[in-house]
Amino acid sequence: MTEKGSIQDQQKNAHVHFDAALASPNLDRYKQDRERLLKDEDSFAWDWNARQDADENEKRAQNIIWHLREFERDKVFGNVPGEELPQDWTLDMGGQFLTNKKRIGKQSKLFEIAMMVPKGALLHLHFNAELHPERLLQEARSMPNMFIRSTQPIEKFEHLQETEVVFNVMPIETTSNSIFKGDYQGTKTNWKPTTHPEMQSKIFMKWSEFREEFDREYGRFFPQKATTLDPGAIPNSSEEGKVQLTPAEIWVKQKMVLSENEAYGISQTVNGVWARFNQATRAFKGLLNYEQVYKWYISNAIDRMIYEKVMYAELRPMLLDKDIPTTDGRRKIDNAGQMELIVAGVKAKQEELERQGKLHLFPFGLKIVYCTPRSIPPTLMQKEMKHCIDLKMQFPNLICGFDLVGAEDRPNHIGFYQKELVAFQKTCEEKGLEIPFMFHAGETLLDTGGSKDPANSNLYDAVLLKSKRIGHGFSLMKHPHLIEKFKKTSESDGICIELCPISNELLHLCRNVKEHPYPQLLAAGIPCTVNSDNPSLFSNSMSHEFYQIMVGSPAISIHSWKQLALWSLEYSCLSKAEIEQGKKLFMNSWKDFCQEVISTYGHMFPGGDFNEEEATMEYEAMRFAAEQKEAAEKKVGDSTSSH
Repeated sequence: MTEKGSIQDQQKNAHVHFDAALASPNLDRYKQDRERLLKDEDSFAWDWNARQDADENEKRAQNIIWHLREFERDKVFGNVPGEELPQDWTLDMGGQFLTNKKRIGKQSKLFEIAMMVPKGALLHLHFNAELHPERLLQEARSMPNMFIRSTQPIEKFEHLQETEVVFNVMPIETTSNSIFKGDYQGTKTNWKPTTHPEMQSKIFMKWSEFREEFDREYGRFFPQKATTLDPGAIPNSSEEGKVQLTPAEIWVKQKMVLSENEAYGISQTVNGVWARFNQATRAFKGLLNYEQVYKWYISNAIDRMIYEKVMYAELRPMLLDKDIPTTDGRRKIDNAGQMELIVAGVKAKQEELERQGKLHLFPFGLKIVYCTPRSIPPTLMQKEMKHCIDLKMQFPNLICGFDLVGAEDRPNHIGFYQKELVAFQKTCEEKGLEIPFMFHAGETLLDTGGSKDPANSNLYDAVLLKSKRIGHGFSLMKHPHLIEKFKKTSESDGICIELCPISNELLHLCRNVKEHPYPQLLAAGIPCTVNSDNPSLFSNSMSHEFYQIMVGSPAISIHSWKQLALWSLEYSCLSKAEIEQGKKLFMNSWKDFCQEVISTYGHMFPGGDFNEEEATMEYEAMRFAAEQKEAAEKKVGDSTSSH
C-alpha cells in the first residue's frame, strides 16, 4: 500500500471515531468543569456580596431590567448583528452619548429606571458645572452690572466662532466698551486686573447692551426660541423646564457646552477638545462666581441632587482665585466668605427639608474638596496648601480633601510637587487635620504626567501619597503592579476610583462607554463610584451615568448599581456613624426602588415571563407620545421665532 493510501485509511478511521463520539458524546465532565469555572469566577465577582444579599423583589427587578435592556438594544436602537447595512434609524446602544441622548431620554424605559435608582453619594462634581447654562444666563438678565469681555473685536460673522468670551460682575458705572467696533482693545492676554489694571475700563461691555447690539447685527443667524429641556420640571435645576433664550444667549450657550460635532468631529483631537472644554469652563466661571448666584446655587444644586436620587455630595471648586465679587460688584468675598455662603446655604436648605419632612433625602449636606491647578509654580503651590489648611481649621466639617486638577497631558505631574505634598501630609498629621488627597490621576491615554517619561504617571504618586480616592483612573489597567494597591482586601480598603464615563468619552479617552475600562477595573476588585464630573458642559446627569454603566457592559446588573452606590457612601468623607446611617437610609430607598420597578413595569412580565408583544406596544406608545410632544414643541418654537 502506498503512503498516500495509508494516510487516507487513517483519515477515514479518524472520521469514524469522530462520528461515533458525536453520536454518543460524554459531556458530563466538560459540563461539570464549565460549571465549576463559572462558579469560581462568579464567587470572585466584585458585586458578589450585593447579589448574595438580594431579596426576591430585587431579583424580580433585575429580571425586568435585563429584559428591557436587551429588548431596547434590539428594538429601540436596532443594533442587531447582521450583514445588511443598518437602517437610517439604527443607533448603537452604548455608542456615542451625545448622538444617543435624545433617544435615550424619549424612548428608553431603562433610562426611566436609571432616573429612579437611588445613587448614594456624588463624589466627583466640579462646583462651577452643576447648573445648566440656560439657568445661569436667565439669572444674569437680572444683573444690570453683568459685563462681558472678548478676546478680539467682533466685526464679522466669522469672528463669532473665533473669539472667547468671559463674564464678570462689576460696579454699574464701569465703562461699557462696544465689542462690535474695530477699536475694541480686548485680547487673549490683557484681561488680568493684577497685570493690566489699566485695561479694566477698556475691555468690558455691559451684558444688556451686548445682547441688544448682538441681536441687531447677528440675531437672524440665531433665531429666538424656547429651549425645551428634559421632562420633570424643577425650577432653576440643571436640565428641566423651558427657558426662552435670546439670540445672544443662544450664541453664548454654544460657547459653554460641548456639541456633538465638537466632541466627535472627524478632525477633532485630544488637545482640541480639551481646549474647548477649558474655554467653556472659563465662560461658565463669571456667570456663577458672584454673591447672588452663590446663594441661589446651593439651594438649587441640592434640589437637583435630590431629584437625581443623590443623598450627599462632595464638590470641587477651583479656589486659586481668592475672591468673588459681591452682587453690586463693589466688594470682594474671599474664599472663607465663600465657604460661609456654602455653609449658610446648606443649613437653610436642610432646615427647609426638615420642615417638609424630607431631610432623609439629603441628610448630610455638602463637603468641599479643595482644588488647585497642577500648572502653578511650587512657591504658589505652597501658598495654596497653607490656604487649604487655614480653611480646614476654620471650617473643619466642610473641607474634606485636596486635589490637583488640569489636563494630565500637560505639565506638571503630581510628583513635581513631592516636597510640598509630603510637607502638607506631615503638617496635617501633626495638627490632627484630616485632609486626604483625592487626586485627578490616570485621566489620560499617554499617562506620562504631561512629560515624555512614563515614570511620571500621576498614578504612581497617587499611590505613594496614600490617596483616599482618585478621579477617573482611566489608565490604571496599564499598571498591573499598581492595580494591587487599589484593590479592596481584608487587610486594606484600597483606593477608590471616581468613574466619570461620559466625561472620558467626550474628552477623547474612548469613543463610547463600551470601550471604557470600568468593567476591567471592577473585575480587578477595585472599588469604584459613579459620577457626573461636569454636567453643565457635557449635557449629562447622574441618571445618564448610571444608564451608561448599565448598557456599557452585559455583566452589569441591578446588583452592580447597588454595590456602586454603597461604595460611594463607604469612600465618602462622612464619619463612620454617618456612613452607617446613610447605608440604612439607602437600603430603605433601595427596597422602595425595587418595588417601584416591579409595580411600573411588571405588567410586561405576566407570570414572570417577558411578553415581547406587550413590550412592543408599550414602546410604540412611548415613541408616538415623544414624537407628538416634539411636534407640538416645534410648532410653538416656530411661532415664537416668527415673532
